[in-house]
Amino acid sequence: MTAIKHALQRDVFTPNDERLLGVVHVAKTGKKRKSSFLCASVTTEHPAEVYICKIKKQEKGEPYKKQKIWHLKELKAVDGKDPDKDITEFDLIFDKCFKWAASSVSEKQTFISVLWKLCRRYLPKQMKVNFTNIPESIKEVSVAGTDNQRTAGGSAAGDGVEGDYQALASQEESDLERMIAECDYAISNAEKFSEMLSSNLSVLDSENISSIMGSEDQVSELMTLLDKALVEVNSIESRLDAYNDMVQSISGQMGQMKNQESFIQITNKNHVTLLQELDKLVLQLDLSKGHIKALNEGDLRVDSGIAACTSAAEALQHAMQVELHPGICRLQAVVEQQKLFEELRQKFAKRLYHFLFELFTKYGNEQSSNNLVRQSDNLKLPKHFAYHRDLLPYKDLTLWLKVADKTKYMQLCEIYTQSLSKVYSREITGFIESAKQRFIEKAAISMQVGNAALEAASASNMSLNTIGQEKKLKLGLKKKLGSSSKNLSGSSSSLSKQHKKFLGSTQSLNVKGVGKKLSKVVGGKKNTLGVSTESLAASDFELSDREKFSSTFREVLNELEPACQDEEAFLVKFFHLNVETADTLLPGGSDDEEDDTEQGAAKRKQYQENQVTKDIRRMMTEIFSVVEKELIGFVAFGERLDPLNSLNMLVVIGERVANARQDNDGSFLAKMLGKSLIEVKRSFDNLIKYKVSAVRQAHLSKSKKCGILPFVIDFEDFAELAEGIFRDTVRRNDLEKAYKGLIEAVFDAIERLAAESQKTPREVVLFENYHALHDCLSRLKIVGLEHERKESKAKYNHNLKIYVTTMMGRPLEKLSTFFEGVEEVMANGVRAEEVSFKLKYSKNELRKCVKEYSGKDVKKGLETLYHKITKHTKENDNRLLRVVWQYMQDEFLQQYKHFEDLIEKCYSGSGIKLEFTINDVLQYFTDIALNQDK
Repeated sequence: MTAIKHALQRDVFTPNDERLLGVVHVAKTGKKRKSSFLCASVTTEHPAEVYICKIKKQEKGEPYKKQKIWHLKELKAVDGKDPDKDITEFDLIFDKCFKWAASSVSEKQTFISVLWKLCRRYLPKQMKVNFTNIPESIKEVSVAGTDNQRTAGGSAAGDGVEGDYQALASQEESDLERMIAECDYAISNAEKFSEMLSSNLSVLDSENISSIMGSEDQVSELMTLLDKALVEVNSIESRLDAYNDMVQSISGQMGQMKNQESFIQITNKNHVTLLQELDKLVLQLDLSKGHIKALNEGDLRVDSGIAACTSAAEALQHAMQVELHPGICRLQAVVEQQKLFEELRQKFAKRLYHFLFELFTKYGNEQSSNNLVRQSDNLKLPKHFAYHRDLLPYKDLTLWLKVADKTKYMQLCEIYTQSLSKVYSREITGFIESAKQRFIEKAAISMQVGNAALEAASASNMSLNTIGQEKKLKLGLKKKLGSSSKNLSGSSSSLSKQHKKFLGSTQSLNVKGVGKKLSKVVGGKKNTLGVSTESLAASDFELSDREKFSSTFREVLNELEPACQDEEAFLVKFFHLNVETADTLLPGGSDDEEDDTEQGAAKRKQYQENQVTKDIRRMMTEIFSVVEKELIGFVAFGERLDPLNSLNMLVVIGERVANARQDNDGSFLAKMLGKSLIEVKRSFDNLIKYKVSAVRQAHLSKSKKCGILPFVIDFEDFAELAEGIFRDTVRRNDLEKAYKGLIEAVFDAIERLAAESQKTPREVVLFENYHALHDCLSRLKIVGLEHERKESKAKYNHNLKIYVTTMMGRPLEKLSTFFEGVEEVMANGVRAEEVSFKLKYSKNELRKCVKEYSGKDVKKGLETLYHKITKHTKENDNRLLRVVWQYMQDEFLQQYKHFEDLIEKCYSGSGIKLEFTINDVLQYFTDIALNQDK
C-alpha cells in the first residue's frame, strides 16, 4: 500500500501542488465490483483546501486518473455500518450516499481516522460532520493525537497527520545549518557534538532559573495589583445589584403600560377593519333606487328603458353573486337585503319573460296571417333582418335571464322556436311551391303531347323506329296544342291544383310512364328497340328545361342557406349559445380528479362545445322543421320531371355540403343538406341502376337491321351530359363509379345482341358499335374509362379485320386454288423454278386460270361486294362505309401482290401476267365508291 501511496503522490497529487494524507482501496457494493482508490489530500498553498477524490487506474495511457472530486465541506456524514464488527463496508454521504467496500478493515479504519482528523482541524464548528457507527477507540486516539500535536508544534501538527514525517520550518532549518557549520565535527564525531549540546543546554537552564529568581519582586507587585483589582470588582458588583433592584421595580410598571398600549392598538385596528368590512359589505349589497325603479317600472319598449333595465339587472346580478363569509350571511340586515334581491329578481324575470313572450307570439301571428306573394320568375324568401334588429337590444337581458332563471330562459327559447317555426314553415312551403310552378305548365304540355302521340300512333299504326322520329312527331303536336298552354297559365291556385293533379298520387307526369306506353304502341313489346325510358324522357324534357331546373335548384339553395345561416347567427347572439355561457359542470359533477389537469380542462371544454352544438341544432331543427321535408320533396319533384335532373342536383348539393362541412361540420345546415344529399344520391343511383337494367334487357327486332344500338347512343348522350355537369366537381367519383357499371353493361349487351343479330352480320354489329363507343370516349377524354377506350378500339379493329377478311374471301377463286397448290408443292421440297414442270401446275394451266379473270369480271365482282357492304352498314353514315371499303381495297391488293410474287418466282421468263394491273384495281375501287355515292 505504501508503494501505491507514493505512486499516487508522484503521478496525481504532486503535479497539482497537493499532498496525499490518506488512501484506501475500495470497490462499489453490488454485483459488478470495479476497484478504485479513495484519497484524502490537502493543498500546499495557504489557506489550505482539503479534497476527497475517487481515482481509477487506467489500462492505457495515464496510470491513474481522477474520476470524481468532493470538497471536504461537501461531506455531510460518515457511516461505518457496525462499530462492533470488523466489516469493510462504509458510506460517505455528500449530496447523495456513496456505498464503498474497503480491501481490508485496517485500511477502512485508517482512512476514517484521517477523515476525522481533517474534519476536526479544517472545518469550522458549525459545519459538523456526523460520524456514526465508528469505534470509540479511533475517535479517542485521533483526539489525543491532535491535542498533543497542537501543544507541541503549531502547523507541524497539522502537517504531520500520520506522524511518519514532520517537515522543519524555515527558521528551524536555518538555525540547524548554522549550528552544524559552527561545529565542524558534528558529523564526524557525533558523541562530542552531543556532549557539547548537553553542556549548552545546562547553561541555558541555569540562566533561566536565575532569570526567574530575579523576577520575584515583580511577581509580588503583580499579586498586590490583582488583589486591589478584586476589591474594585466587588464594589462594582454591589452597585450593579442596587441598580438591578431599582430597575426590576420599574420593569413591572413598564410591562403593564406596554400591555395596555398593545390592547388599545388592537382595539383600534379591529375597529378600522370592521368599518372597512362594513363599508365593503354595504357597497357590495347596495342597489340604488334608480336600479330598483328600473327593475320594477322600466319601459322595455324604448331604448332608454332597455338600457336602464339592462344596467339594473347587471347590478342586481353582481350584488347577488357577492361571496360573503358564512357568519356575515346570518346577519339580519344581510338576510333582508338578499331577500329583497331575490324578490326583485323573480319579479323582473317574470316581467321580462312576459314581454319577450308577447313579442315572439305577436311576430309569429302577424307573419302567419300575411299572404306570401309568389313570384315564379324571381324566387326570394322573405328576410327577417328587421325583426332580428329589433330583438338584438334585448340580448344582454336574455343573458341575465339565462343566469338568473334558467327555467324561464328555456321556456322563452321554446316559445321563440314555436313562433318562428310557423313563420318559416309557411314561407318555405310557399317558396318551394313557387319554384315548382315554373315547371307545372311545361309538365302539363308535355303530358298532353305524350297522350296525343299515343293517340296518333294508335290511329295510324305507324312504326317509330328511332328516337328522332318520335321527337319530330311530338314537336309537331306541340304546335297544335299551343293554345292549351294558355289554359294552364292561370292563377297560382289553379296551377297548384293542376300540379296536384299531374304530380300527385297517380304521378301522371312521370315521363317514364309515357315512354313505356310509347314503346308498347311502337313495338308491341316492352322496350322493343332497346331504348331506355330515360331516353324517351329526355325527348319530353329538353336540355334547356333541364338547365332551367338546375338554375332553379341553385336559386332554392341560395335562398335557404342564407336564411338558415342568418337565423343560426341570431340564435347564437341573442340566446348566447356559446361556450362562455354554457354549463361548466361535466356530467356527474365536478369532483373528478382530472378537473385540475389539462386533460380535465380539455374534457370540460369539449363537453361544453358539444352541449352548445346540440342546443343550436335542436332550436334550428324546431324552427326549420319543414326545410328537410320540402327540400327532399323538391328533389323528388325534379326526379319526376326528368330522372337526369339528379345529375345536376347531385353536383349542386354536393358542393354545398362540402362547403358547409368545411365551415362547421356540426351545424344544422350541414346536417340538413347532408340528408338531402343522401336522397339525391339515391335518385342518381336509381337512375344508373335503371339504365344498366335497360341495357341488359335490351333486345333486337327480328325484322329490323341493327346499326348503332340505341343504348350506345343513349350512353353517348348520357356521357356528354354528365361530363358537362360533373367535370372538376367534388362528386366526380360518383360519376366514375356509375361509368364503370354502365360501360360494363354496354359491352356485354353489344356482344350479346351481336350474337343474336339475324339481319346484320355479327362482326358488323360489333365493329360499328365499338367504333361509336371509341369515338365517344376519345372525344370526351374520360380519364376513368381510358382502359375501356383502348379495349373498344381493339375490339373495333379486330372485328373489322374479321369482317373484311370474311367478306373479301377469295375474289379470284381459281387463281387462289391454283397458287395454294403451288405453295403446297414448294412446301414439300420442290424448288420454285421446278414447279412449272409439274403437269398440274404447268404454264399452260396457269394461262388458263389467268384468262378467266378479265378486268371487267373483277370490277363486276367488286361492285357486288360493295352492294353487300352497303346493305350491312346502311344504318350508319358513309364515313364508316368508306373505312370498310378502304380495308377491302387493301386486302384485295395484298392478294394481288401475292399472286404476282409467286408468278415471278415460279414462272420467271414465261411472260405470264394478270390481265389487270394494280392501277386498274385502284381505279375500280374508286369508281365503284363514287358511282354508288351518287
